[in-house]
Amino acid sequence: MLTFLFVFFVCYFRPTNSSSTKMSNLEVAVVDNATVDALISPLMTVALPVIYITVFVISTPCNLIALVLLCGLTKRASPTVIYSINLCLSDLLYSITLPLQVVYHLRRNDWIFHRMTCRISTAAFYCNMTCSILTTCAIALERYCGVVHPLKTRHLRSTRKAILICLLIWAVMLVFQLPFFMHDFTLFIPQLNVTTCFDVFPKKVFEGWKGYLYFVSIYLLFYVLPMIILIACYCAVAHALRQTLDAGVQRSHKRTQTLVIVAALCFITCYLPNMIIQPIHMVYRSKGHSIYAYYKLTLGLNSLNCCFDPFVYYLASRELRQALWRVLGWGKCCPNYMGEETAASNLSELPTTTRGNQNDSRALISQ
Repeated sequence: MLTFLFVFFVCYFRPTNSSSTKMSNLEVAVVDNATVDALISPLMTVALPVIYITVFVISTPCNLIALVLLCGLTKRASPTVIYSINLCLSDLLYSITLPLQVVYHLRRNDWIFHRMTCRISTAAFYCNMTCSILTTCAIALERYCGVVHPLKTRHLRSTRKAILICLLIWAVMLVFQLPFFMHDFTLFIPQLNVTTCFDVFPKKVFEGWKGYLYFVSIYLLFYVLPMIILIACYCAVAHALRQTLDAGVQRSHKRTQTLVIVAALCFITCYLPNMIIQPIHMVYRSKGHSIYAYYKLTLGLNSLNCCFDPFVYYLASRELRQALWRVLGWGKCCPNYMGEETAASNLSELPTTTRGNQNDSRALISQ
């Protein structure tokens, strides 16, 4: 409620600076008609704020509850718990900046906050997108190793290595986000008398082949490659579970299928539209046309991953499920469920799936 009051107050009661004051403090950019049409499009001034408000209302409490459960109520820290905590932190850091984006788009793409706030808000969005994709890939790889090759990869699936992988993910993110901290992305557009934030690039930033190389690298490393990894890992896990004879694994098969479906829906809903429209937008822009409003809308859809992530935590982490059931008081009324959880529902600890190693697999579960 306080957030909505803040957004309403800033949008409608904050006095608008004069154009002369803005021009004296900001770089001025005269844009073409295609860019002007994109900036005043309802897709950016109406649809995007609705998406951001929805994400903020749903993801913030869900991720906060998941973070408290993961940090305070779990009995031991498994690699999946570490990855889930990493996703929670990333989602929460991003969601607290969404009210600024809501205000910006409701004011018809007029940034009224400090320049550095624009950099932080933009970097938070791309950091969250990168962290979510890379951490989901890490969970998929850990799931693949734990289900298909558990004995061979036990030394690779430790809490310490999970922490190191999370630190590596953040290091990669910060390296790719350096341009957002080094340059000012606020520009005054005299045709509309607004100050944009990252919607119009200064000429000195991402100019020429360096800009194309930067965005193509992001596209390949953080979209195409993760998509291949996710599809390959989850297909291998689903195939392996269908081949197993172990009863404990059979009981977890349905939850694994649900996890695969949720991950697929997350990727299709959040990332696939942007993967499709981003190269089309670059081609159109090189010819003097623009579909930037649609491209911006797909970037807004990316933020929906914050709403999918809590379901991924619940399905992927046995500890989180047990903690949530204890908090809700359902463990006493459903002891069979809790027993099944203890036996073999953490998919990162499931046995291998060939008939010849069933004895070793059961030994691994008992450990």
